[in-house]
Amino acid sequence: MDKFLFGVLVMLLVVVLHNPASNPIANMYGPHFLLFYGFLITVTLLVSLWSVKHDSTASLPLPLVPSNPDPYEIAYLRGGENEVTRLVIFDLVQDGYLQINQDRIERSLDYPAPIHLSAIEREVFNWFSSPRSVGEVFQSSLPVNVKKHCTVYEQHLLNDQLLFPITAKEIAKRVAKTGMFIILGLGGYKLLIALLKGNFNVMLLIMMGIISSIILAIISQPPRLSQRGQAYLKRLQQTFEQFKTQVFPSTPDGTEFNILLPLALFGVDTLTGTPYAEFRDFFHPSGNVGISGGDSSCGSSSDGGSSCGGGSSCGGGGGCGGCGGG
Repeated sequence: MDKFLFGVLVMLLVVVLHNPASNPIANMYGPHFLLFYGFLITVTLLVSLWSVKHDSTASLPLPLVPSNPDPYEIAYLRGGENEVTRLVIFDLVQDGYLQINQDRIERSLDYPAPIHLSAIEREVFNWFSSPRSVGEVFQSSLPVNVKKHCTVYEQHLLNDQLLFPITAKEIAKRVAKTGMFIILGLGGYKLLIALLKGNFNVMLLIMMGIISSIILAIISQPPRLSQRGQAYLKRLQQTFEQFKTQVFPSTPDGTEFNILLPLALFGVDTLTGTPYAEFRDFFHPSGNVGISGGDSSCGSSSDGGSSCGGGSSCGGGGGCGGCGGG
């Protein structure tokens, strides 16, 4: 589909560059151009949306659910380095390396020897050289540093096509760039023609360009997980659903696996009503905007027509003045 948009762009360039001052687009009657512009915008947005929704992994069979899944890998699948960071901190708290003190996390007074920590655990433990708030955790370089230890997980998930394929991301990026060039290039060109011809009723044209560009930027963001990855995560959560209702031990007793796994699968909300509710309260997303990388949405609409309707403001022949009509 990126080739389709590229073909549209080439056609527009051929028409315009042949005679920039006088060609079918430059001379197009204002309301007619707005309809033409709106049609191209719609096509561009649909193609861009298709490029991020089309996922060849949807038809692939799901990987088998392991009997002993790696909680860190599952956390990375579900939420990337932020979820892994959260899981490591929880693990360090459970093992006595860190402790929650009111609204901060700090090293325990009598923490065990760090020599026993893995590389990723040591990375997080060393970062807590002083007490830190939850905001500092996710607004610092810590998640980025944690991600460096997650390359094995990322490569494994990419190999299993559970993350959105890199090639598909590149295609979506090319589609978005071409689409943005069409929207802003065509709109900007017609705006320039309109101003040169003394037509200043161009607000609708400007609004169409701005709003459609914003929508394009939003919808052209590919999802982090492929459709196969989303289905696999759902299957994992269904398979280990019983862990959500298990009775958690009040102190570490060598069964950390059963604690980390539901936390990796379902997030900190699964700790509600458990001896670890303090950790849940500390990290609850509702109190920490932007930490969980939640979804965002934007709805915009632009109605046109009234400013270009018939009547005095849109004298005949010269077009409604909005778009440089002949």
